[in-house]
Amino acid sequence: GGKDAKGKGKAKDEPPDVSVQMKRVRQEMQKVVGELGIPPEAELDKLFISKINETLLAQSQKFVFQGDRPDSTTLGVKVFTALLKELCPQFVPTKTLCFWRSQLGDEGVAAICEHLLSKKKSEKEPPYGGVVNLELFDCRLGPSVCRFLSQSLHNNVPLKTLLLDHNDIGDQGLTLLAEGLRHNKELQLLSMQYCRIGPAGGVLIGDEIVRHSQVKRLRLRGNRIMAPGLSAIAR
Repeated sequence: GGKDAKGKGKAKDEPPDVSVQMKRVRQEMQKVVGELGIPPEAELDKLFISKINETLLAQSQKFVFQGDRPDSTTLGVKVFTALLKELCPQFVPTKTLCFWRSQLGDEGVAAICEHLLSKKKSEKEPPYGGVVNLELFDCRLGPSVCRFLSQSLHNNVPLKTLLLDHNDIGDQGLTLLAEGLRHNKELQLLSMQYCRIGPAGGVLIGDEIVRHSQVKRLRLRGNRIMAPGLSAIAR
């Protein structure tokens, strides 16, 4: 095929050919929908297939889910993360996953952690999928979701950025996260703006996260950390 070399190759603006990847996406989607018993009228498969196709064409390696669309629900997240676990990084490389004002629930976050933020348990499993940035913005999450996130952090998955802004995480959720971060060498940025963290949480951030984790950047605007917390962080 030396003939193509003379300027007959791809034009710069031509979109990439993603037919091979999309064929595999459709095969895996059938499997996942079958295994999870998703009714065809939910049409989740169509939604995700077009979303993955867009992402592959844009070569962005980023998925954004927002609002109360069907693909942003607990069920949608379970389907999508189970699918991505099989396809990423080989067929659908993904670095960033954003859920903005989505109704994930504890089960949705558990599915993200189980499918996309866990180290492989055996040689047969595919390698770590490659999600390095996770944003869960204003998803009405409470402290309990931090159990799942903490476990992933404890297992030292290569997550670099974790954004939890505008969720009711509180000091209780922060305590759980700090426990996971103690064992984590990867996370660089933790954003917990407007997460109802109080003075006790501020002290915990100073004593635990600043001292015992690798986190380099903390975003904490909009919390009532007050003087004791601030001085612990600044120490």
